[in-house]
Amino acid sequence: MKKMKQTVAGILVAAIMCTMAGCGKTADKQDDSTETATGLDAATTESAGIVDDGDWVTTEAALPDSKRFTIVDGSDAIGIDFDDNDLHGFTTFAEGGVFNIAAKDGALQADITGLGTAEHGCQIYFDGFAMANGCVYRMSFDISSTVERKVQWRIQLNGGDYHAYASEYIEIGPEPTKVDYVFTMEDISDPAPRFAINAGKYEGYESLPSHTITVDNVSLFVEDGSNAEVITGCPVPIQVKVNQIGYKPDDVKSVLATSKDDEKFKVVDVNTNETVYIGTYSTSAFDASMGTSIRMGDFTEVTTPGTYQIISSPSGASYEFEIGDNLYDDIYKDVVLMFYNQRCGTELDASISGDFAHPACHTQEATVYGDSSGKTYDVSGGWHDAGDYGRYVVPGAKAVMDLMLSYEDFGFDADDIGIPESGNGVPDILDEARYELEWMLKMQEPSNGGVYHKVTGFTFPGMIMPEEETDPMVLAPISYTATGDFAAVMAKASVIYRDYDAVFADACLAASEKAYEFMLANEGMAGFKNPDEILTGEYPDGGMTDETLWACAELYLATGEESYLEATQTALDAKFNTGFGWAGIGGYALYDLAKATGINSSVSQTAKTKFLDVAHKKLSSCKNSHVYIGTDIYAWGSNMTVAGDGMLLLMASKLEEDPAYLEYAAKQRDYIFGFNGTGYCYVTGHGDLSPQDTHHRPSQALGKTMPGMLVGGANENLEDPYAAAVLYGRPGALAYVDNSQSFSCNEITIYWNSPLVYLMTGLM
Repeated sequence: MKKMKQTVAGILVAAIMCTMAGCGKTADKQDDSTETATGLDAATTESAGIVDDGDWVTTEAALPDSKRFTIVDGSDAIGIDFDDNDLHGFTTFAEGGVFNIAAKDGALQADITGLGTAEHGCQIYFDGFAMANGCVYRMSFDISSTVERKVQWRIQLNGGDYHAYASEYIEIGPEPTKVDYVFTMEDISDPAPRFAINAGKYEGYESLPSHTITVDNVSLFVEDGSNAEVITGCPVPIQVKVNQIGYKPDDVKSVLATSKDDEKFKVVDVNTNETVYIGTYSTSAFDASMGTSIRMGDFTEVTTPGTYQIISSPSGASYEFEIGDNLYDDIYKDVVLMFYNQRCGTELDASISGDFAHPACHTQEATVYGDSSGKTYDVSGGWHDAGDYGRYVVPGAKAVMDLMLSYEDFGFDADDIGIPESGNGVPDILDEARYELEWMLKMQEPSNGGVYHKVTGFTFPGMIMPEEETDPMVLAPISYTATGDFAAVMAKASVIYRDYDAVFADACLAASEKAYEFMLANEGMAGFKNPDEILTGEYPDGGMTDETLWACAELYLATGEESYLEATQTALDAKFNTGFGWAGIGGYALYDLAKATGINSSVSQTAKTKFLDVAHKKLSSCKNSHVYIGTDIYAWGSNMTVAGDGMLLLMASKLEEDPAYLEYAAKQRDYIFGFNGTGYCYVTGHGDLSPQDTHHRPSQALGKTMPGMLVGGANENLEDPYAAAVLYGRPGALAYVDNSQSFSCNEITIYWNSPLVYLMTGLM
């Protein structure tokens, strides 16, 4: 048979399609320069003061046709015979299994030496096809094994509970078995299912000698497509985009129209239906990241508090938004409370967390990977990192630093956000950060000061509530990056918490110094890589000069000791990453050194020069962007990049006078809240259009999305099967889909929320 045909890529039902970032209309490229948008100065004798000529014809965008979602009778969704000795996309997943696959002698051969711990301990799978509700399929393939054994084949949901659309347990042996199975797809249409053969451990087959499984002639055939659901394409995003939450009266206010045809817009008071402002757009300009021509408008002159909507001709209406002084209180509270809702090892209070409350989870002690002594450690506490329940030192340190800086830079000392510690006389944001810091202290090895990279199970759990993950916990090996990040934030904490709890501050400093001693003794240590048996988040980082700089810089600022000063001077001369992510964190060191007083002036000035050089380039990028953001690369976690750029600009505003820093920091906020290609407010539970189906285990287990979480956002690299299926060919700024199967677009993390906390704190 031939390689898989794409003509049968399954139909997306409306329920799925409505959650997708839409397909934009591609216009002819134009080279027009962008001009400043203005308001129309229309004379009138009416006291209202605005002339509305009534010429506001709007048209709905047509759904683009897509042959990728067309069912063709008698065609193959999968059709692979391996005659060319190519795997054609077949690959493997292991849960403790030891095996490999290859295309040999015109077939797929899997050599298995270890069965693993579950039926899917050795899984052979294929992604890259689609299935339509109502369609009748025939699944067929040939399979044999050099030993008698049981396997299961499945066509399944590739996420969530991984339930099967069709499956069979079969006994196989040396003589080839022909699978021939006809079924109707009764679930909702799925653009990215998985065909899998589970060849792991089964009852009665817990132990087998090394053996080979052979698979050939794999076909998923459309037997009858007459009742298959038909969708001609995906809906376009809303064409008129604003910050869905709104603007403070004195904010610079912008509107984006993804159209070359719109020339004017009006701002309408939703409550009175009165036009309060008429503006003209800038000249049309082609934006490659959106794949269309766009126009920008400005309505900064509208300052009266109220609820508004923008009507653009001919593209239509924006979502509603507000103008006022306290617009961000609710969303800000949810963004901060997200950290409480991610707490591990403690019972969550239903009066705070609502449906997401749960008993204490992950309280079992952890063993050290590779340690045969059987010794266990209490490493309970901390925050669940993301959509999974792992706890990782490297991203946790970044998140803690953002919260501490939100307090330090802006005097954010609210003690009434609503966490259990509220009202204790310590700012809630420091109480929340301390919860993570106390867990991190448990992650330090007492004997040598090194810090374990993470604590997780060996594999990710299913889509269950956190207290339901009862698998053994394992401490991954000590890493240089975890130890360096730990040393930095503990030194910082010793300064931040000194006025609130000197004993805790002293403990943090002592732990930091011990970690730094480990770093000095292990300068040649390699970057962290997951051991073969641990399949949870890796957070690898081979460039460690930024961790070295951050650690010695914060220790110098905390102690003033000469040895740390000399180490900082040396580290500043090295090549290091100047970012604010989990991998590149040199920006934190530069910023803290640049703003410090009473330290070595040469170090402070060097750091300030380096930091502002980065900030100047970022500000220039924002000014040159059609949508005012500092990046044109839409990769995994692009929303963290945008929030981090906003954080960078706010920091720069504290080091030199330039009102543009604040203006463009606000633009990064606007992007996150809806002023972007998709029109989504990327924070769950807020705005008219926000993510509803996040890759987040509590949300998936409960069937509702936790509020206040910043999702990853647009990702042009299509790094999961669902995104690859539904976003293929989409320009970068539109490469987002609201679906829990798309972990590369729609997962959440503590270290995406944390820069948003800093950004919102500074702008509020």
